[in-house]
Amino acid sequence: MSTTSSRPGVPGVPVIPPVPSAPSPEHRRERASGARLGWDPGQPALYEQWGVPAPGPKRSMGSDIGLLPELEQTETTRRPLWKHPAFIVSAALAVVAVAVAVVMIVHAVTAEGPPKVRDLAIESGSGNVHVSWGGPDVAWSVYVVEPGTRPVDVTGQARGTELWLPTAGGLYDADSCFVVRATAANQGKAVPTDAGTRASQGAGQVCLGDAG
Repeated sequence: MSTTSSRPGVPGVPVIPPVPSAPSPEHRRERASGARLGWDPGQPALYEQWGVPAPGPKRSMGSDIGLLPELEQTETTRRPLWKHPAFIVSAALAVVAVAVAVVMIVHAVTAEGPPKVRDLAIESGSGNVHVSWGGPDVAWSVYVVEPGTRPVDVTGQARGTELWLPTAGGLYDADSCFVVRATAANQGKAVPTDAGTRASQGAGQVCLGDAG
């Protein structure tokens, strides 16, 4: 294409290429439809339109972004059973229960119970009766008992581990028996009238019929 005039005798004038002054009807239709050739995603910029530079290079249709990173499975170590809090609490309670049971058994086996009367004896003389016994150094109570009557407390006549009781006092007769038991260990308990209760209270009984 020549850039100078071909007319003879006319100095050469550069020829300016034609520049579109307005968008073509096709361009108007494209804009009305919302499509912009070379501008919308996926359409490469082919040229500059109407003096507006084309945008920067567009991303290719394919995607080079990888998938989301997979979560790495954390390998958890299972806690041993003996380290579990519930197991520790259960074991502690079991140990306490066993300890309490052992203490109770030992106490039941070794407990001596109330002080027991030993070697209880009676002697009847002219005008009095003498009752003697053995046992720990504790305070003792002595009662006169007869079938069908209330026990009579004669502890005030006792001295240590023996009792002298005169006949003139009328506190006993030929059918009377004497029950001896530790005072403090049997406080508030009824005077025993049978062998089983006497054994549980550590008491002993001797009757005038057994006097020598």
